[in-house]
Amino acid sequence: MSHHRAIIAVALLAVAARVAAVLVLQSHTVPRSTYEHGEIAANLLDGRGFSIRFLGDDGPTSQQAPTYPVLVAAAFGVGGGETPEALLLLQLGQAILGGLTALATMALVRELAPGRPRMAVVAGLIAAVHPTLVYSATHVQVAGLAALLVTASLAMAYRSARTGRRGDAIGAGAVLGILVLTDPILGLISSGMAWAMVRGRGAAGSIRPLATIGIVAALVVSPWVARNYRVHGEFVPVKSTFGYAFWQGNCAISEGTDKVVRPSVDRILDEGGGSLADRNRAFWEARHEAGYIDDVALTAEDYRTLGALGEPARSRLLFRRALDDLRADPARYPRLCLDRFRAFVLWDETNPKTRSLVYRAGHLGLTTLAVLGWIAMGPGLRRRMAPTLLAAALIAAFHALTIVSARFHVPIEPLMAAWASGLASGTARVGLPKPGESRMIRAVRGPSAAGPVGRSGAIGR
Repeated sequence: MSHHRAIIAVALLAVAARVAAVLVLQSHTVPRSTYEHGEIAANLLDGRGFSIRFLGDDGPTSQQAPTYPVLVAAAFGVGGGETPEALLLLQLGQAILGGLTALATMALVRELAPGRPRMAVVAGLIAAVHPTLVYSATHVQVAGLAALLVTASLAMAYRSARTGRRGDAIGAGAVLGILVLTDPILGLISSGMAWAMVRGRGAAGSIRPLATIGIVAALVVSPWVARNYRVHGEFVPVKSTFGYAFWQGNCAISEGTDKVVRPSVDRILDEGGGSLADRNRAFWEARHEAGYIDDVALTAEDYRTLGALGEPARSRLLFRRALDDLRADPARYPRLCLDRFRAFVLWDETNPKTRSLVYRAGHLGLTTLAVLGWIAMGPGLRRRMAPTLLAAALIAAFHALTIVSARFHVPIEPLMAAWASGLASGTARVGLPKPGESRMIRAVRGPSAAGPVGRSGAIGR
């Protein structure tokens, strides 16, 4: 099979795997599965604007970033509101996003290792079939879209470093801006993008393209920031909920996540069985049974107090409460951070869905392949991939310090697929094309343009 046909086949496999998951698991028929995104989407269609009932008050909100709820609203608009038909349409759309994620993963690896097309196919194949990435298409959650945007942002940064073209820098900035409007925390990958640019073009040569990326990203984000100032009367970068999320992960009864551990969850999971769809419904029922920290830690009086404040002020109040709880037991915060880091690297024990053997085997499998691939790829390629590792490390560190959940790991999984593809690299030293040098010229020059290149070994075939 030619390289281009392999790329197309991998992308189609990614879409097919997700469509199959959507149709088999039937998550679109599960009630109460849209959470905040669905409520905001319904309010948008009802003419109430980007609003939600949150912490004691109902009105305009910045509780969620805007991109994904708008997509949910589009599906609701076509499917007739929050109906199974609308959710099926949304999830089938997310299956297509999965195919784009596989393509973005392959594009990233082609930029990292232009002389090793097999690595790109291997990375795309892993991204296409990895269980967590496939399962994310069956949920109304931002993680799948975020995975695509993280991967595409880094791929376009590497491309911009290689070509030096203004259009590539504009594209990288636009995708980064959309990523920030999807999940602002993931804007941390801009450090990895900047490092990739500096490695490719040098410090002086990076000033103009990095400025272009930053300006374009700021232009994309600025209308939402202006809207937030108009709605809240103060500067709110994208979301208003950092303090609220920190409180969920660090208040006196928290185990580092936003969920509550209840014995009844185990009973529901033990009783679930039958078909895959029945098992999936049991996971959803257990998730609803677990509930949120809010359900236990906040009283009716708390909601009255919070509801009397503006949305950013509510978040600040909860942040101060969390700090008070941590000061009462100074050793607890380091323990929570270590527990969260372990949960990020392995799995969140408070989430009923991560107790699935398929989830755990897939998660450990990808982690193992990523580590082995990183070791196998050799020092030259490791240096090239280092900015992607920085991006993933910053995301992991943020969640270790604040709050963790299984969905927070999904956006870095295509990057892990890229690292795992190192198993197909042999011991090759793959160099970055000189600025302005096209891939076609590089192909004509042959492997010598990148220095000595060894034959690919059998590992990963």
